[in-house]
Amino acid sequence: MKLLNKKISLLSGIGLSIIISGAIIISSQAQDISSNETKIKTIDWQNTRIPDWNQIAFSTMPSINTDGSFQAPPGVQEKLGYNPNRSWGKGQNVSEFMMLGDFQDSFELQKFSLADIFQITNSDSKDINLEEFGVMKLQTLGSLVSAIPGLKNTPIGEVKPVEYLLSQNLSSSIDGNQRIGNLLKKSPHLGKLSFSEVDLTSYNIDSIPGLSVTPIEEFSNWQGAYIDSVPGLESVPFSQFPNPINAIGGEVGIVDVAFGTDEQLRQRTISGSKKEGFAVPCKQDCAHVELSGSKSVKGKAWVSGKYQLVKGGRGMLGSVNGGKEPTGRHLFGDAFKVAVWDVSEVDGMMSQALFFRVCMRNNFVDLGCTPYFIGPVPFMSYQEKDAILLGLINGGGENSTSTPTGLKSSGFTFNNSPITSSSNSSSLLLPNKGSCNKRHISGTNIDALSTALSDIQDNYDSVGNYLCDGKGNCGRSLGAMQFMSYRPTVRKIIKSKSGGTKFLTRLDKGEEVTGEEMVQYFSPTEQQNLIASDTNQLLDKASRQTDPTTSKAFTSERLIERVGQMHFGGVNIPIDSEVRNANESDSVKGHGIAVVDGYRKAVEAMDCIDNK
Repeated sequence: MKLLNKKISLLSGIGLSIIISGAIIISSQAQDISSNETKIKTIDWQNTRIPDWNQIAFSTMPSINTDGSFQAPPGVQEKLGYNPNRSWGKGQNVSEFMMLGDFQDSFELQKFSLADIFQITNSDSKDINLEEFGVMKLQTLGSLVSAIPGLKNTPIGEVKPVEYLLSQNLSSSIDGNQRIGNLLKKSPHLGKLSFSEVDLTSYNIDSIPGLSVTPIEEFSNWQGAYIDSVPGLESVPFSQFPNPINAIGGEVGIVDVAFGTDEQLRQRTISGSKKEGFAVPCKQDCAHVELSGSKSVKGKAWVSGKYQLVKGGRGMLGSVNGGKEPTGRHLFGDAFKVAVWDVSEVDGMMSQALFFRVCMRNNFVDLGCTPYFIGPVPFMSYQEKDAILLGLINGGGENSTSTPTGLKSSGFTFNNSPITSSSNSSSLLLPNKGSCNKRHISGTNIDALSTALSDIQDNYDSVGNYLCDGKGNCGRSLGAMQFMSYRPTVRKIIKSKSGGTKFLTRLDKGEEVTGEEMVQYFSPTEQQNLIASDTNQLLDKASRQTDPTTSKAFTSERLIERVGQMHFGGVNIPIDSEVRNANESDSVKGHGIAVVDGYRKAVEAMDCIDNK
């Protein structure tokens, strides 16, 4: 317990909106999925259950459990030729926000033609208009002719959508008998006319000869079409994709025991990422399921991705989300990642969730893929002693360590989950690396100081004991920076949530609350937003005080040290005081020195040349 209760401190930006290497990710992945009934159809296989991919399509997948969005760095859209940005909301189907390009190396959906899809789904092309085919809106007249070469020799009047496009852009009349190829040869600038500018609802798929039998990959910018914008594609079973989904490896184990975040130091794991390997150890907050079975898995842990992150992604997009993704496994290839998610010691149960990624590549540029950060999408659940598919056990990453998200599983039960709304859930996204240019007037790097202060505090979901200060204010310290629950701004944030007033009443009475409830009513983002203004005020006050060692105002590292002292003991704590906290584990002066050391390390990690 820190000395007194006046904590003024700063967190670095771990918000729902993160800017990393020019990419913005907005998400809230900490949502539990225990209350969501999954709709995964299964079959029996080697004494366990596995998904029946013959009956599973995008349209039958469970909905995503959180809101979020992705915005690519400036200039990317021009390089790709299409807009890769997208957003999603809780309850949406994966087909509504994932694009064909995201699966070009896994399912290879671009190899389908519309005729292939119609045959599989028993659809009639006459019932589908061109406006419903999202790829068409990405075409110009020139790219359409390149995709379907036979159109060059076809009279304009026989291709009504082309005739309509020309009529909407030319002031003179059109010779319907002229062949499209001859027109473009005489007037090549007309090849740039875009079908995105005209309404195509009056024309069906068959109105363009050869369109339905042309592979999607022949069309320009097909990567930017959403799954649900290709008629019938969301209804195609995963087993009938051009590159059908299959289990990678056949190892089956037993879910022996479920453990929460109180578990520490799990060296022998089977979870990780393609980038690090699939035996990444966990140091703290190691919620997991311990496995039994063959020698290759017995006693090993599949660590929960809700509480631990690992390195992921590749290429330029690999830096998105700090280059991190939930720890997990690839049981069915690279299209998505399977993570252990909620784990309940009380129920002896665990759930799985799927995470997807954004990939960007065309014939001219390859920007790689983001880490698997789009999720969670509820998948399957298991009780202790159930058999479970584990896939290929191949290790890797033993010398690495996963990164805790700061969440806790204390008190979690599948039958009485406290979080029911994604709008209140906290984020698993990593803190922003920080800006080297974000400085106080004294020259102190704000983000580095933020990291130095937050690294020696508690978790976002922590709730302290009921205490009173010398002024008669009573309450409990909340979150990573130990904001006091009696603070008006804190109470306003909590009261704004549904059920917030009752939550405050329980806090005021000293009743037990869970970590999940804590981040529901006072999220990490809200904690950070609150501390941002406090930090500058603390630096302002410290810089106006006189350093007894120089008889001048505090500057440089002595200013940072003094901020650390005030953060620890309150703004009126005597300078360089040796007063210790109740546990005598640290003194005011010692805390200030620790903050200076943390500041140096943070500046180095940010690759900043600090002028202090």
